[in-house]
Amino acid sequence: MYRFLFSVFFLIVSMGLSGCDVMETSPEDTDLLIGVAIPQTGIGGVIGQSVTSGIHLAIQELETLSNLNIALAFIDTRATVMGTEDAYRQFIGMENLPVIIGPLTSTNTEAIIPMLNENDIISLGPTSSKQGLSAQSENLFRLSLTNDRIIPTGISTSKANLDFKNVATLYNSGDAFSIASNESIVDELQAYNDITVVIQASYSAQEGTLLSEADVSSQLDNILSTTPPVDAIFLSGLSPDHDVILPSAYRKGNSASFVIPLLSIASVHTINSRESGAAEGAVTFSIWLSSSPNSLSKTFVESYMNNFGAIPDDWATRGYAATSLLIEAFRRSPAYDYNSVRNSLADIRDFPTILGSFSFDHHGDAVYDPVVAVVRNNDFSAWPAMSK
Repeated sequence: MYRFLFSVFFLIVSMGLSGCDVMETSPEDTDLLIGVAIPQTGIGGVIGQSVTSGIHLAIQELETLSNLNIALAFIDTRATVMGTEDAYRQFIGMENLPVIIGPLTSTNTEAIIPMLNENDIISLGPTSSKQGLSAQSENLFRLSLTNDRIIPTGISTSKANLDFKNVATLYNSGDAFSIASNESIVDELQAYNDITVVIQASYSAQEGTLLSEADVSSQLDNILSTTPPVDAIFLSGLSPDHDVILPSAYRKGNSASFVIPLLSIASVHTINSRESGAAEGAVTFSIWLSSSPNSLSKTFVESYMNNFGAIPDDWATRGYAATSLLIEAFRRSPAYDYNSVRNSLADIRDFPTILGSFSFDHHGDAVYDPVVAVVRNNDFSAWPAMSK
């Protein structure tokens, strides 16, 4: 067993229109260079910054556990496909950079799969959740549970608690995760003889722009005027979508429960700040709660609060957990190269993390226990998971 002492070297990389150099400072020869391709600006900028805080903390906490030097190279993807593709091209052109943390969305992840297949570079996604993506590339690993791992348990558990009979689905037709999530939800709901999908509706917003209430107003009106009335609305969308849709529905008099895969606590707080009570009663199928009894999670929450003065949200947690897995792969690797790191990641099984016992399946997707929770008093309250 090695005795590690971590020295952290941060590189801030700009992708402005001026076309400035990829690296403002060169890493030392002994540094292990990791690319980070997530948004720091644009509609996903706040989420990206939270993920970044988790990455920083994970490395900081391992200073006494490693004798490696790590250099982080950040490129702002601006939450767009073009920005993500540009970031990956730049990282692929760097010497001695075998691994990238990113992208955030499934849409952006789909876009870079051909690059991964054509180059010896690994991508560890902290947030993308569309099922089937990792199977398209042996170089893609993902931290988040995919739709097919959270939706069956989420629906059976929420049905046991809410006893919904007539439901609506609403999804973002311009987002890969949202489309796949809605398809999985509808398929799962139709397996229940006592549930009727009364209406399916979709919305979209131009890439790189925030959803507006006008973009979803008619869809909500149609959902709220069905006969029979719906008693649950299954929403598949991006986090900024949630922040707009729930307050808008609340103002329209909605009384149906929203059921939302991967609703974040950050969105809960934003929704309730925009329209007090609008997030109350919403149900999520998720991966982690800050109230988790997991001892590693408790330590993480305490450390994050000490460093940042706030309870970590879902995004910071993902950044921390993804970086911790990557560092574990480094610890197991005989060398810091593409093959060694990829094989070490692929071999992770039953590894203790803040998310619980963690494994990668044979495709590179995450395996651990999902969480089902309901919003109560601006926070999540867990429901015991139930199978169908």
